[in-house]
Amino acid sequence: MEGKQTKSTYRVKEEKNTYKMTYTGNLKEALEKAKEDLEKKQNDPNMPHWEWIKNKAEKEIEANKRAIGRIKAFISAAEEKLKEGEQ
Repeated sequence: MEGKQTKSTYRVKEEKNTYKMTYTGNLKEALEKAKEDLEKKQNDPNMPHWEWIKNKAEKEIEANKRAIGRIKAFISAAEEKLKEGEQ
């Protein structure tokens, strides 16, 4: 098809400690697209919200682990006390 313009794109795959990069179309256009994408990712307005959720989740997980430890300690002490009472 004559006159059809191809869309320039890029792709980066991560493998172990290396990147495999490919692009289609015009390299300059693919580079501009990558720069635009980087700008969008670095200035994503949702990131503070996701950071807040992550921090809240980490705190909840730690609080849950501490609660489990306290409950296990009580169960152990209670079982020990009951054994002493049986003797």
